[in-house]
Amino acid sequence: MRKTYALLLAALLMALGATTTSAGAATVATTNAYTLRSDFSLLPDRTGAMTGVFSKNVEYVGNVVISQDAVGARIVGKYLYANDQNKIMIFDIKDPINPKLTGVVPMPQEFELSREDIDTNGKIMVIPNTVGQEGTNTLYVIDVEDKTNPRIVGTAKGGQHTQSCILDCTWAYGSDGNIHDLRNPAKPKLMEEKWGDGLPTGGGHDVEEIAPGLVLTATQPIMLLDVRKDPTNPKLLATGSNVDGRFIHSGRWPNNGKDKFLLMGGERNLTPRCSDDPGRGAVMTWDASKWKKTRTFTMIDQYYAKNGTYTDGNPPANPGIGGCSSHWLEPSPKFKNGGIFAAAFFQHGTRFFDVSSKGKMTEVGYFIPIAGETGAIYWANDEILYSIDYYRGIDILRYTGKQ
Repeated sequence: MRKTYALLLAALLMALGATTTSAGAATVATTNAYTLRSDFSLLPDRTGAMTGVFSKNVEYVGNVVISQDAVGARIVGKYLYANDQNKIMIFDIKDPINPKLTGVVPMPQEFELSREDIDTNGKIMVIPNTVGQEGTNTLYVIDVEDKTNPRIVGTAKGGQHTQSCILDCTWAYGSDGNIHDLRNPAKPKLMEEKWGDGLPTGGGHDVEEIAPGLVLTATQPIMLLDVRKDPTNPKLLATGSNVDGRFIHSGRWPNNGKDKFLLMGGERNLTPRCSDDPGRGAVMTWDASKWKKTRTFTMIDQYYAKNGTYTDGNPPANPGIGGCSSHWLEPSPKFKNGGIFAAAFFQHGTRFFDVSSKGKMTEVGYFIPIAGETGAIYWANDEILYSIDYYRGIDILRYTGKQ
């Protein structure tokens, strides 16, 4: 399927009048009434096969072939913790362009689009599974302190779509409100309380601890919670909402909650053409500079993906499950009150955005993999990223643009 896709794309480019160098990069051409973007190229992999469509400030480095259908990941220190549909993997990324597999934990086989954005403090990992020892929706606790010998140490009922470490992984919050006590990792306990009890919403898609005991929720409305005194009874600090009630998929608050911007993403799937759904999942910037005074966050800007001809940096259609939607996003380590962040856009690949000091976004780069469905992005440093792809596994990219 991938070879056929590559040949079709190459044929399309030839029809548009593009020529390729011996390295496989398309030169700028304006023929047959089509204009190619000045930053457009076709990218070959190490075998010479076409790997994707990319802007000049993005380089393809390689692929981690052991991950066949990657879902999510987390970087802690010099290690990448990643998962696909049937295992957890740990990679040594001291040399980020050459990840070295150090340990594997087999997991029960899941359906696609399951465990996302796995979480760990580098000692224990929390991860949900739709099947497992506790029946459907099991929470697994994995000891990852020995990178060569990760092992399951505990399970509990009540695993949810995403699970997040709270207070150094002594507690875990589930996407739909569940709370687990992990103070004894070998005996995780599902609590009767829900973190959304008495709050504007009882759950959503994800929560993220942006600083010790401070939790940002990917919900509608967005909420900032203080769980430092009692994780079973969080205190509401601030909220932010959209008048259209859109679904909020993920959120990041750069610089441990000290940045003046929130980066949020939505999600709407199964959209073959972007024009079919004006409310398709967007990435957004939100003003977080006044929350201590106003107790609110307000949206500043948003970006929606669009269809094109590949030569303009956009695919002509979205035949995959993800549709014309954003998914997970991550700020560059250099992000500070503005700067570069990357977002996964399923068949629109990885998109790069520059946020101004006013919070306005400008798209500045992209990588669209052939036969890909990009689900998440993680920065190893301020240049190297890992693109987590449901079809391709893990692609390694280098961003060379200005930051």
